[in-house]
Amino acid sequence: MDPQDLNATLEEVRKTLSTPTYIEGAIITRENLSGFVDRLAYKQTPIRDRLTRKTGNGLAASWNVMTAIGVGNSAFAEGGTPTEDATSYDRRSAIYKELGKKKSITDRMLAAGRSFMDQEAEQTEVAIREVIQDEEQFILTGDTGVSALQFDGLTAYLTTNLTNDNNNALGFRTDLLDAEIANIVNTYGVIPTAIYCSYGMKRAINQSLAGDVRVNINQGATEGLATGLDITFYQSMVGKLPIIPTFAIADDTTTYAGNTVSDIYLVTEKALGSDVLYMEDLYTLGKSMLDRTGAAINFMVTEATVLVCRAEEFQTKISNIRIA
Repeated sequence: MDPQDLNATLEEVRKTLSTPTYIEGAIITRENLSGFVDRLAYKQTPIRDRLTRKTGNGLAASWNVMTAIGVGNSAFAEGGTPTEDATSYDRRSAIYKELGKKKSITDRMLAAGRSFMDQEAEQTEVAIREVIQDEEQFILTGDTGVSALQFDGLTAYLTTNLTNDNNNALGFRTDLLDAEIANIVNTYGVIPTAIYCSYGMKRAINQSLAGDVRVNINQGATEGLATGLDITFYQSMVGKLPIIPTFAIADDTTTYAGNTVSDIYLVTEKALGSDVLYMEDLYTLGKSMLDRTGAAINFMVTEATVLVCRAEEFQTKISNIRIA
């Protein structure tokens, strides 16, 4: 190759590398953040973290719900043919809903001393927390009847097993749970998997069971010894059920003057080897850059998801339990 041609080529490369380029419009590249969410500490989304996530497609999640099944008549004569009882299904669906937050990094923020990467990481984490905590709220209280932008949560799905304690002066007692657990086990043949409640209800549960607990403090180091109880499981007739407190269940201080009441959800997340409660994602949590506006660089963190409840009959809500 002619040395002059080589020098000319190198000069073109140098100009290309040293000349800044601006791409008009947002770059359509989406960063998947689902793996980062799993490593994020102190998310305050215990129910979201428990539920299985599945990949969806189309405009809505769709599933079959068994509404009737034959029982009995299983015995048949030698050499004969068993009887067949009709099993019926309903087809149910739920439209995926988009959740997201937009964040900005201003030139002033960058000039204050922190790099773009630092600011972007901090704002991304804030956006993730906001989105997943909204999702946690909708899992419990979402209602398309209130806002078409929400997906239906457990409160909207539940129509069968609803018990109202009506501010009973006895407050929380284990008989409430035992009766509902027995109903689900005896009626549907499935075993509940968890108890969802507010932090106020969790305190009431701790206090109600305090007299039944004995603690031996004469073992191991005691410099970290703390007072109080933290009841994390309820020992039921069908085994230990985890008690999951969440901010998404709010205590009610207005319905009954002078008292505070709250709700408990007894849920069956899985039954007979299948997921009953789960999240279905049209697209997972991710980040996309937006156009620069004025003196700010913009991006958004979004997801499209919906709560699937394949058997609302396997779930129970006990409402208006006095806690104070």
